[in-house]
Amino acid sequence: MSKLDVAIFSLAGLTAWLAATLFYAAYGGGLLEKAFWFYALNAFAAAAAATFVFQIAARLRRIPRAKRLFPAMAFGLPILGGADLVLVHFQKLMSDDPASMGRYGAFMLVLLVAVGASVFERGPQKARV
Repeated sequence: MSKLDVAIFSLAGLTAWLAATLFYAAYGGGLLEKAFWFYALNAFAAAAAATFVFQIAARLRRIPRAKRLFPAMAFGLPILGGADLVLVHFQKLMSDDPASMGRYGAFMLVLLVAVGASVFERGPQKARV
């Protein structure tokens, strides 16, 4: 993996984190935290979108499935760092409710787990005749 790959995956991860954080900031308190099923559905939708961004970047960079662990780490590091910064300053940035802070942390954790799980996905199997 080259330095350019690290930069591309880090930028893609930063973009995914920023989009998910802005979505949570816009709809978290008023909409997402009203019903658990709606929150869970949106958390999995955001995780699917982040995983999609990672997989598209990996395919465009032509990185084989077996070598996607380090790109996933480069992709996930800005998400982890950004989420930590937001969690440290959560009361100033979003809400005073400690439960809301935990929900945002879980929202980001679902993103990271989905991207991490996609690394270990097996490739398509060849048909046996």
